[in-house]
Formats: sequence, structure tokens, C-alpha cells
Amino acid sequence: MRIYNTATKRMEQFSVRTPGIASGYVCGITPYDSVHVGHGRVYVFFDMFRRYLERLGLQVRLVVNFTDIDDKIINRAREEFGADSVKRWREVPERYISEYFDVMRRLYVKPAYAYPRVTENVEDMLGWIKALVDKGFAYVAPDGSVYFEVGKVPRYGEFSGQRIEELVAGARVEPEPGKRNPLDFALWKSWSPGEPWWDSPWCPGRPGWHLECVVMSTKHLGVPFDFHGGGADLIFPHHENEIAIARAMFGVDYFARYWIHVGYLTVRGEKMSKSLGNIITLREVLSKYSGEALRLAYAMSHYRKPMEFSFELLDRAEDMVKTLYTAYDELGQAVADAGEGGSEPVVEPFYKYVEGFYEALNDDFSTNEAAQRLYDAARYIISTVLHKIDKISREAVLDVLSKYVEMADVLGLLERREVPKEVQEAVKALVEARARLRQERQYQLADQIRERLSALGVDLHDFGQRTYYTYRRR
Repeated sequence: MRIYNTATKRMEQFSVRTPGIASGYVCGITPYDSVHVGHGRVYVFFDMFRRYLERLGLQVRLVVNFTDIDDKIINRAREEFGADSVKRWREVPERYISEYFDVMRRLYVKPAYAYPRVTENVEDMLGWIKALVDKGFAYVAPDGSVYFEVGKVPRYGEFSGQRIEELVAGARVEPEPGKRNPLDFALWKSWSPGEPWWDSPWCPGRPGWHLECVVMSTKHLGVPFDFHGGGADLIFPHHENEIAIARAMFGVDYFARYWIHVGYLTVRGEKMSKSLGNIITLREVLSKYSGEALRLAYAMSHYRKPMEFSFELLDRAEDMVKTLYTAYDELGQAVADAGEGGSEPVVEPFYKYVEGFYEALNDDFSTNEAAQRLYDAARYIISTVLHKIDKISREAVLDVLSKYVEMADVLGLLERREVPKEVQEAVKALVEARARLRQERQYQLADQIRERLSALGVDLHDFGQRTYYTYRRR
């Protein structure tokens, strides 16, 4: 598989340092508000990436963090709790972390290897800060804050394509007391009244954002590890500053080999933002659409390109998911009707779709093309394989079904395959009863059974004398 590496600005062959194990870190949420569809795009992409690595036989150690102390969390706590916020601020991240796990479950995102939290790793961060001060890469301001000195790090700005001189000239941030350079960033923030704080050798306070991720990722995955990812908005300053810290600490160019970034999600051509009032939460979407429809909608755009989000797109994805299930349900039933040979002319086109699916993933993880190949495979099963099932051997039908499911699994689709056995038996009995009525030319009664089943969410499809059925997943 070849993947685009933000660090080198080129496509590279993906390989792992430790045989059989892929280690990766994805920057997680700051849990001060509901997770939105922009967040979802990032986490679903890396879930698909992880699933494909597992399909290739790798054990994947994927770490996703929670920045559970931050200015935004403090401000939200003040809005909600007023004077009690300094005692109750933890309720804010706990609420939104719980919501995160709920929506990720509904999106069929597999659990991470670890979910480190900033508040659980402050001691480690203090150790890093002390080491960086001792090495001369950080300095203590008069108020006790500790800043990282970007001018001391070779090639700062190279990763994100920024020029330090232009950044300094265009710096619009208010100068902070004790800073030597407007681009220097806080490793430790001094305490202000009404804020949570931790003790340190310099002053009461809390860690800075950029330090947190590099400490937590290397703690769980070592140095260097295989891939580091997140949204494109994190390239600068967050990932640039993580890299600077690691260069100072370890003397390595990049503490992760591959840097993978997911493009912006737009609504009506504009990036989602609170100021524009166009934030769409995952809870809102998942109250109306299946998690699989949203996954497929994400997959239909190349991960590095902007994705235009709309409910029309989700309507289309939901219809496509229905087709995927129709192929799965009915091919599974058709195994019993398979013939004894002569399979090749019928199934050969199906294998072209399989080949195209994996070729797409191996070419910069192009899920947009892979999702189309999967959908084409489903339509081919419905339009051709089911009609000629008696000309295909049972072994070939089972192989087609197996490869079809494997493709779907990589994209996290067909996750609702299981249907209760008692439901299957009841539907099968009704289908057999309808078949007898059709043989007896009692078409009106047969149509009544079809209509009753349709009302219960079961659609029948006749293939000559054979009838297969699919369940409409809710």
C-alpha cells in the first residue's frame, strides 16, 4: 500500500518498524461539546485504515487521546456551573467523552488500543518540561509559565511548509508576558484564579496542548512509531509543534514515520464552524440515518480532499447500503440452490471488482473508488449471479460471498448481518407458503403475503421459481 506522507510531501510505500505490528496515534477530541460530522470523518477514516491493516495481517495498536483539560472546557464549565466551576469542571469532559464512545459505537468504530487522558499523564509531562528546560529548548517566564523556544529547533516550519519570518511578521496573537518570540508556545501555563491547577516546580498550572499529544503518543507507542494522524487543520501549529518538541527531546527528525491528514468537511461550501452556525452533530445525523450510511458517505470522498456534507448525500448512501444488504442476504440464501460447475464465466466479472477494490486501497487509500467497486460487486451479484445461481458451483458461491463480506468489513459495512434465528425461520416459512400459493395460481393470497412481509421490513425478489428475501435494517 502506498500512502501520502505529509512530512515528505509524497506518496510512500507503507511499511512497519516491528514485524506484524502497526502502531499509530490519532489526535482525539477536546471534550467540551458534542462531536460533529467533521470529527466523525477523521475517526471513521482511521478506523477503515486500521481495518485494512488488520486485513493485511497486522496487529494494530491505535491510540486516541482525550484532551480533557483546556481553555474551552474551563469556559464551558463556567457557563454551566458559575462559581462552582472550579469544583465541577470535570463533569464537562466526562459528559462529552461518554457521548463520544456512544456515537463511535453507533458508527462501528473499533475500540482503540488505548485512550490516554491529559489529566492522567501530568506527571510525565512535568518530566518532559524539566528535561526540555535543562536541554536549553525551553525557558521559564516571570509568571512561572514555561515556553518552548522554536528558534532553537532546526527546520521549524518545514513540516507544514511555513516560513518562520513570515509567521512572525504576520503573528496576530497578543504577545504573552515573558515570551521571547511570538511563535514560542506554552509547555506549562500558569494558573489563573478560578481555574483547575496542578503543582509544578515553576508554578501551579496545567500543561500546554502541543506537549500533551507527543508525551502520550510516545508513552504508549515508543519512538519512533509508524503513523500519526488527524484532521488537516492540525498540521499547523499542532503537529508542527509536536514534531519540534520531539526533535528537541529525542534528536529525531520525525517521531512518527508517516503523517496522515484528513481533509476538511464543508457544508454548502463552507468549513463547519460555530460562528457560521453550521455545526451538524453526529447525534443529530445518527438519529435519522444508520451509522453505515454515514460511513459509506465518508468513504465516497477521497480522505485528503474536502468533503461536501449534505443530507442528500446520506439519502443516497442509505439506498446504497440497502443494496449491499440485498446482495448479502440473498446470496446467502442462494447457496442452497447452487449448481455443480461451470462457474467461471459468471463469477469472473465479480473478481474484477474485488481486484479493483484492493487496488484502490493500495493507491493512497482511495476509499471513494473502493466503495464504488464494492457497490458494483453488490449490483452484479443481484443482476447476474442470483439469476444464474444454478450454473455456479456451491464452492464458487461461498467464495464470492466470503470475498464480498471481506471487502465490506474493511469499510466497516454490513455490520448488521445477524438476523435473529426465529425471524429467519418465520420469514422462510412464509416464503415457502407463498411459493405454494403461486404454484396453485392463488396469486392474490401470494401477493398478500408479500405485502404483509414488506410492511414488516422484509422485501421479496423472485428469480423465476426461486424467491429470495432481504431484511430492511432499521
